[in-house]
Amino acid sequence: MTHRIEIAWSKVPKGGVGASGDSIELVERPLGGVTLILADGQGSGMAARRISRMVAMKAVQLISDGSRDGAVARAVQDMLYTAREGRVTATLALLSVDLHTKSLVVARNAPSPVVVRQGDAVFRLEGGQSSIGTYHRTRPEMTELPVMPESILLTYSDGFLQAGRRYGVSLSWPDWEERLKRLPVDELRDYVDDLMEAVLALEKGRPADDISIMALGVKDDDVSRLRRLYASIPC
Repeated sequence: MTHRIEIAWSKVPKGGVGASGDSIELVERPLGGVTLILADGQGSGMAARRISRMVAMKAVQLISDGSRDGAVARAVQDMLYTAREGRVTATLALLSVDLHTKSLVVARNAPSPVVVRQGDAVFRLEGGQSSIGTYHRTRPEMTELPVMPESILLTYSDGFLQAGRRYGVSLSWPDWEERLKRLPVDELRDYVDDLMEAVLALEKGRPADDISIMALGVKDDDVSRLRRLYASIPC
Protein backbone atom coordinates (compact mmCIF):
# COMPACT_ATOMS: atom_id res chain seq x y z
CA MET A 1 0.00 0.00 0.00
CA THR A 2 1.33 3.45 -0.96
CA HIS A 3 1.00 6.33 1.47
CA ARG A 4 1.00 10.06 0.84
CA ILE A 5 1.94 12.34 3.71
CA GLU A 6 0.53 15.87 3.74
CA ILE A 7 2.36 18.46 5.84
CA ALA A 8 1.39 21.99 6.85
CA TRP A 9 2.74 24.59 9.23
CA SER A 10 2.32 28.24 9.98
CA LYS A 11 4.14 30.51 12.40
CA VAL A 12 4.35 34.17 13.34
CA PRO A 13 6.68 36.01 15.74
CA LYS A 14 5.64 37.95 18.80
CA GLY A 15 4.27 41.37 17.94
CA GLY A 16 7.04 43.92 17.49
CA VAL A 17 9.76 41.24 17.38
CA GLY A 18 11.38 40.44 14.05
CA ALA A 19 12.65 36.94 14.80
CA SER A 20 10.47 34.07 16.03
CA GLY A 21 11.75 32.05 18.97
CA ASP A 22 10.04 28.99 17.48
CA SER A 23 11.74 26.72 14.94
CA ILE A 24 9.95 24.18 12.75
CA GLU A 25 11.86 21.63 10.69
CA LEU A 26 10.93 18.73 8.41
CA VAL A 27 13.23 15.73 8.00
CA GLU A 28 12.84 12.48 6.08
CA ARG A 29 13.40 9.31 8.05
CA PRO A 30 16.08 7.07 6.52
CA LEU A 31 13.88 3.94 6.67
CA GLY A 32 10.79 5.69 5.35
CA GLY A 33 8.48 8.43 6.54
CA VAL A 34 8.98 11.94 7.88
CA THR A 35 9.27 13.83 11.17
CA LEU A 36 8.05 17.33 11.94
CA ILE A 37 9.98 19.13 14.68
CA LEU A 38 8.77 22.10 16.72
CA ALA A 39 11.22 23.71 19.15
CA ASP A 40 10.37 26.77 21.25
CA GLY A 41 13.29 28.57 22.87
CA GLN A 42 13.09 30.35 26.23
CA GLY A 43 12.01 33.99 25.84
CA SER A 44 11.57 35.66 22.46
CA GLY A 45 13.58 37.30 19.70
CA MET A 46 17.05 36.30 18.52
CA ALA A 47 18.17 34.78 21.83
CA ALA A 48 15.20 32.39 21.80
CA ARG A 49 15.73 31.79 18.09
CA ARG A 50 19.30 30.63 18.66
CA ILE A 51 18.16 28.15 21.31
CA SER A 52 15.31 26.75 19.24
CA ARG A 53 17.55 26.41 16.18
CA MET A 54 20.17 24.55 18.22
CA VAL A 55 17.52 22.15 19.52
CA ALA A 56 15.77 21.63 16.18
CA MET A 57 18.93 21.08 14.13
CA LYS A 58 20.29 18.57 16.65
CA ALA A 59 17.01 16.66 16.32
CA VAL A 60 17.28 16.80 12.50
CA GLN A 61 20.80 15.36 12.64
CA LEU A 62 19.85 12.50 14.95
CA ILE A 63 16.73 11.52 13.01
CA SER A 64 18.69 11.60 9.75
CA ASP A 65 21.23 9.24 11.36
CA GLY A 66 18.45 6.75 12.17
CA SER A 67 17.88 7.43 15.88
CA ARG A 68 14.42 6.68 17.24
CA ASP A 69 12.24 9.54 18.44
CA GLY A 70 12.51 8.86 22.16
CA ALA A 71 16.29 8.61 21.93
CA VAL A 72 16.35 11.82 19.88
CA ALA A 73 14.35 13.75 22.47
CA ARG A 74 16.57 12.52 25.32
CA ALA A 75 19.78 13.30 23.43
CA VAL A 76 18.59 16.81 22.57
CA GLN A 77 17.70 17.41 26.21
CA ASP A 78 21.14 16.25 27.34
CA MET A 79 22.82 18.41 24.71
CA LEU A 80 20.97 21.56 25.80
CA TYR A 81 21.50 20.85 29.50
CA THR A 82 25.23 20.35 28.96
CA ALA A 83 25.74 23.26 26.57
CA ARG A 84 23.93 25.80 28.76
CA GLU A 85 24.60 24.19 32.15
CA GLY A 86 20.93 23.95 33.05
CA ARG A 87 20.30 27.69 32.74
CA VAL A 88 18.20 27.72 29.54
CA THR A 89 14.98 25.89 28.73
CA ALA A 90 13.14 24.95 25.56
CA THR A 91 10.16 22.87 24.57
CA LEU A 92 10.29 20.17 21.91
CA ALA A 93 7.64 18.23 19.99
CA LEU A 94 8.26 15.56 17.35
CA LEU A 95 5.42 14.29 15.12
CA SER A 96 6.44 11.32 12.99
CA VAL A 97 5.06 9.03 10.35
CA ASP A 98 7.37 6.01 10.65
CA LEU A 99 6.74 3.82 7.62
CA HIS A 100 9.30 1.26 8.78
CA THR A 101 7.23 0.42 11.89
CA LYS A 102 3.94 1.55 10.28
CA SER A 103 3.22 3.85 13.19
CA LEU A 104 2.58 7.45 14.12
CA VAL A 105 5.01 8.50 16.85
CA VAL A 106 4.66 11.51 19.13
CA ALA A 107 7.54 12.57 21.40
CA ARG A 108 7.02 15.68 23.56
CA ASN A 109 8.55 17.86 26.19
CA ALA A 110 5.97 20.61 25.77
CA PRO A 111 2.82 21.89 27.51
CA SER A 112 0.68 21.94 24.37
CA PRO A 113 -1.50 18.95 23.53
CA VAL A 114 -1.33 17.01 20.29
CA VAL A 115 -4.68 16.82 18.53
CA VAL A 116 -5.25 13.45 16.81
CA ARG A 117 -7.82 12.57 14.16
CA GLN A 118 -8.23 8.85 13.50
CA GLY A 119 -11.34 7.30 12.01
CA ASP A 120 -14.37 9.28 13.14
CA ALA A 121 -12.76 10.42 16.40
CA VAL A 122 -10.79 13.51 17.37
CA PHE A 123 -8.96 13.34 20.68
CA ARG A 124 -6.10 15.01 22.52
CA LEU A 125 -2.84 13.78 23.89
CA GLU A 126 -2.45 16.23 26.75
CA GLY A 127 0.70 18.23 27.43
CA GLY A 128 3.92 16.29 27.80
CA GLN A 129 6.67 16.24 30.39
CA SER A 130 8.77 19.15 31.65
CA SER A 131 10.63 21.48 29.29
CA ILE A 132 14.13 20.39 28.34
CA GLY A 133 17.39 21.96 29.46
CA THR A 134 16.92 22.37 33.23
CA TYR A 135 17.15 18.89 34.75
CA HIS A 136 19.59 16.19 33.75
CA ARG A 137 17.07 13.33 33.84
CA THR A 138 14.18 14.94 31.93
CA ARG A 139 12.47 12.41 29.66
CA PRO A 140 9.89 12.85 26.88
CA GLU A 141 6.25 11.80 26.87
CA MET A 142 5.94 9.10 24.18
CA THR A 143 2.86 7.94 22.26
CA GLU A 144 2.71 5.45 19.39
CA LEU A 145 -0.39 4.94 17.24
CA PRO A 146 -1.03 2.81 14.16
CA VAL A 147 -0.87 4.43 10.73
CA MET A 148 -4.50 4.56 9.63
CA PRO A 149 -6.03 6.11 6.50
CA GLU A 150 -6.88 9.80 6.93
CA SER A 151 -4.98 10.14 10.22
CA ILE A 152 -3.98 13.67 11.28
CA LEU A 153 -1.62 14.92 14.00
CA LEU A 154 -1.57 18.60 14.94
CA THR A 155 0.20 20.58 17.65
CA TYR A 156 1.22 24.16 18.42
CA SER A 157 3.48 26.30 20.58
CA ASP A 158 2.47 27.86 23.90
CA GLY A 159 1.76 31.19 22.18
CA PHE A 160 -1.28 29.49 20.67
CA LEU A 161 -2.45 28.36 24.12
CA GLN A 162 -2.27 31.93 25.45
CA ALA A 163 -3.93 33.64 22.49
CA GLY A 164 -6.75 35.97 23.46
CA ARG A 165 -6.33 35.70 27.23
CA ARG A 166 -5.37 39.33 27.71
CA TYR A 167 -8.60 40.33 25.93
CA GLY A 168 -10.80 37.81 27.74
CA VAL A 169 -11.52 35.74 24.63
CA SER A 170 -10.55 32.24 23.51
CA LEU A 171 -10.77 29.96 20.50
CA SER A 172 -14.02 28.03 20.06
CA TRP A 173 -12.22 24.71 19.77
CA PRO A 174 -15.37 22.50 19.39
CA ASP A 175 -16.07 24.21 16.05
CA TRP A 176 -12.54 23.51 14.83
CA GLU A 177 -12.72 19.93 16.09
CA GLU A 178 -15.93 19.38 14.14
CA ARG A 179 -14.27 20.70 11.00
CA LEU A 180 -11.25 18.49 11.64
CA LYS A 181 -13.46 15.39 11.82
CA ARG A 182 -14.64 15.98 8.24
CA LEU A 183 -11.41 17.37 6.81
CA PRO A 184 -9.89 15.68 3.75
CA VAL A 185 -6.18 15.25 4.42
CA ASP A 186 -5.26 17.09 1.23
CA GLU A 187 -6.98 20.21 2.66
CA LEU A 188 -4.76 20.24 5.74
CA ARG A 189 -2.84 23.33 4.60
CA ASP A 190 -6.05 25.37 4.34
CA TYR A 191 -7.11 24.21 7.80
CA VAL A 192 -3.81 25.28 9.39
CA ASP A 193 -3.88 28.64 7.60
CA ASP A 194 -7.45 29.31 8.72
CA LEU A 195 -6.65 28.26 12.28
CA MET A 196 -3.73 30.68 12.38
CA GLU A 197 -5.92 33.50 11.09
CA ALA A 198 -8.46 32.79 13.84
CA VAL A 199 -5.79 32.82 16.55
CA LEU A 200 -4.28 36.06 15.25
CA ALA A 201 -7.73 37.63 15.31
CA LEU A 202 -7.94 36.80 19.02
CA GLU A 203 -4.66 38.70 19.47
CA LYS A 204 -5.87 41.63 17.31
CA GLY A 205 -3.05 40.89 14.88
CA ARG A 206 -0.29 41.53 17.43
CA PRO A 207 0.48 38.30 19.32
CA ALA A 208 1.90 38.48 22.84
CA ASP A 209 4.14 35.49 22.12
CA ASP A 210 5.49 33.55 19.14
CA ILE A 211 2.76 31.34 17.66
CA SER A 212 3.40 28.18 15.65
CA ILE A 213 1.08 25.47 14.35
CA MET A 214 2.25 22.28 12.62
CA ALA A 215 0.35 19.26 11.35
CA LEU A 216 0.72 16.14 9.25
CA GLY A 217 -1.79 13.75 7.74
CA VAL A 218 -1.62 10.39 6.01
CA LYS A 219 -3.53 9.25 2.92
CA ASP A 220 -3.53 5.69 1.55
CA ASP A 221 -3.69 4.23 -1.95
CA ASP A 222 -1.94 7.13 -3.63
CA VAL A 223 0.00 5.74 -6.58
CA SER A 224 1.49 9.04 -7.77
CA ARG A 225 5.24 9.46 -7.21
CA LEU A 226 5.00 13.26 -7.48
CA ARG A 227 6.39 15.29 -4.56
CA ARG A 228 5.41 18.86 -3.78
CA LEU A 229 6.53 21.41 -1.20
CA TYR A 230 4.93 24.81 -0.71
CA ALA A 231 6.41 27.68 1.26
CA SER A 232 5.64 31.33 1.89
CA ILE A 233 8.43 33.10 3.78
CA PRO A 234 8.96 36.83 4.39
CA CYS A 235 12.56 37.99 3.99
